[in-house]
Amino acid sequence: MSRILRQDYRNADFQQLSQLIRNHPLMKSTTSDEQQMQLQKLRTPEYRTKCVMRASLDDIALGINLYKLQLDADKLPTHPSTIRFAHRTPKSAKSPATPFIKVLLRKTPLVVLFERSSMTAELDGDEGRLVLADNQRYDELLAGTDKSRRTVDADTQTMTALKKSRLVNTERLCTDHVGSYVSNFEMFDTYKDLEASTKSVQVQGEQQMQVTTYKVGGVDQFEAINSLPSFKLALMLTMRILASNVFEPEQRRFRNMTPPDPFAEDVQFKYRLRLLWRLSSPSNASRVRQAVTSISFCPNNGDIMAVSYGIYTFSHMPSGSRRGYVYLWNIKNPVNPERCYNYKVPVVTVQFSPSAPQLLAIGLQNGNTEVRDISQPEQPPLAMSQRNSSPHFKPVTAIQWIPRSDGDVTLGGDYAGITPFLAASLSGAVTKYQLINSPYLLGFEHQHFQRSEGELEGITVQRPAQRAPLLANRHPQCMELMLDPLQKDIYYVLTDEGTLFKCSTNYPLQHLELRQVHESPAVCLDFSPWSPKLYLTCGSDWCIRIWLSGIISPVITLLHHLSPVHCARWSRTHSTILVSLSHTTVDIWDLRYSTLKPVSSTTIDAKICYTTFRFAHCGRSLAVGNEAGQVLMLSFEDMPFPPHFQYRQLKRAIYKALSLEPTLQQQVKSVGNFGYPRGEKLTTMQ
Repeated sequence: MSRILRQDYRNADFQQLSQLIRNHPLMKSTTSDEQQMQLQKLRTPEYRTKCVMRASLDDIALGINLYKLQLDADKLPTHPSTIRFAHRTPKSAKSPATPFIKVLLRKTPLVVLFERSSMTAELDGDEGRLVLADNQRYDELLAGTDKSRRTVDADTQTMTALKKSRLVNTERLCTDHVGSYVSNFEMFDTYKDLEASTKSVQVQGEQQMQVTTYKVGGVDQFEAINSLPSFKLALMLTMRILASNVFEPEQRRFRNMTPPDPFAEDVQFKYRLRLLWRLSSPSNASRVRQAVTSISFCPNNGDIMAVSYGIYTFSHMPSGSRRGYVYLWNIKNPVNPERCYNYKVPVVTVQFSPSAPQLLAIGLQNGNTEVRDISQPEQPPLAMSQRNSSPHFKPVTAIQWIPRSDGDVTLGGDYAGITPFLAASLSGAVTKYQLINSPYLLGFEHQHFQRSEGELEGITVQRPAQRAPLLANRHPQCMELMLDPLQKDIYYVLTDEGTLFKCSTNYPLQHLELRQVHESPAVCLDFSPWSPKLYLTCGSDWCIRIWLSGIISPVITLLHHLSPVHCARWSRTHSTILVSLSHTTVDIWDLRYSTLKPVSSTTIDAKICYTTFRFAHCGRSLAVGNEAGQVLMLSFEDMPFPPHFQYRQLKRAIYKALSLEPTLQQQVKSVGNFGYPRGEKLTTMQ
């Protein structure tokens, strides 16, 4: 209920206050000379001292309240129908001076009401043990019948108990006077073997830190400590803890600990890629611009990633870059790698073993292959290839570990349960290697392809007729090797002719199927996680082609950039999304919306060319390598929510893309269900 507004509300108070202000001595009219004299008088220190009112804030507040009460008591009643307004001063008239009260606040001396020093000591220290012994001695002295006295624990002088934590107490400083004598001969003998030297240690990429070390007896103490395995392990754990203080939000995003909220009001589907961090090589790989040639995630621990550094483009190869590196990175420490392996030749490819995740197969540019155990960083390679079993000198481009088949001979020893692996090289050969109790790998040539002749299945390519066959060009170059997701004895090989060879480990020295998939070199092949019959290929003819087993021609062809496609892979979280890598962009395609252009194109470094990429195990992060020796860890942001029925959504997208090609659509329908038998998916295949 609102109060009725009276027209004479506070009118009498304002009039009485105005009358008091007019009658004030300072408001009396004086001449200008008198005003100057009055102001000069107010500025003198004697007047200031005399006019200071020594009162507390409570006295001032009490006087103001009494003045308000006095005004309320002297208020005159007025007629409710009349409204009075305050007298308006004309613009030409001078505004009257306003009285003021000057309040001077001064600091009073500090009065200590209660002070109690600490009477506690740590029980683990020497002082605590002395205090404990003193208390026990005191209890023993008062243990008699006549000596015991009654004590009561109670708080005094305050209503609340004053408590202080023991953590705020500092250790008591103990000083002592000790005399010592050192002669000049002793000082000379001491500093004779002590030699100081300054070294530079690389931290955070190319930055360096100066460290002063000392030699005792000709031995550098810093190098001796740095060679200890316990010191390296402690240093690695310390760097992980320090890096987590800087990269904690990015690490949480990489582990997919903050998924998007499906009930958010501002959900947007922008298919955006966000840069989390850069993995920069701290050694000579970044200084001479060694390119990232291959990336492999550990099958059992998605935080560990192996990166190989070598040569990707020979036109941009600087002088003195004929070396290679393999670094093992951990997302717990994105600043420095935790394992470093140096080679005299560039490294082309790396691949972890799925059965023994601590084993890493490495392919070199000179045709050699070796296997390392990353759990033993100081040990040499477990085994390496030899020339009598692998006489090829061209780079090893791809490695795939395969499960043991029935035709393999079971070997005894420490490596009986480790599966063999296949290695494809630019010489056109596929070699099968097996770990045995030997410093060398047991290998034999499994395939040696010949260049194709005539018209092949797949796309139509006009091949120029050779006038004279060249013996040096009889074999095509193997660019990629991939295993079949269901039949582990089946593998596929892509060549520089754009052909696809289908082979089996049970039938060496012959292929099962040959298909033309690109007009120029085909560099990448990847199967859909929701279909073992659906796969894509990309190559240097600017195209990404999607194939379906049982159909000769490609189902969908994606073409956008007029540049080679270096790598393309299916998404591990969305059945209709795939990611491709061109010269300077990372493109995201969604078959549900368009097959003419990607839904988003991301460029991180426009002047640096990309080489390859891999999906993380969760499928929501992407590791992209470039020619500058950097690995860009990207995360998918503003992505659509994964459909509940992934295979059904993929089937609808393919039929929609083939709506203008009824003949090809009818062939796809004749294949039937091209998903997995029980509707499952396979996302662990790299």
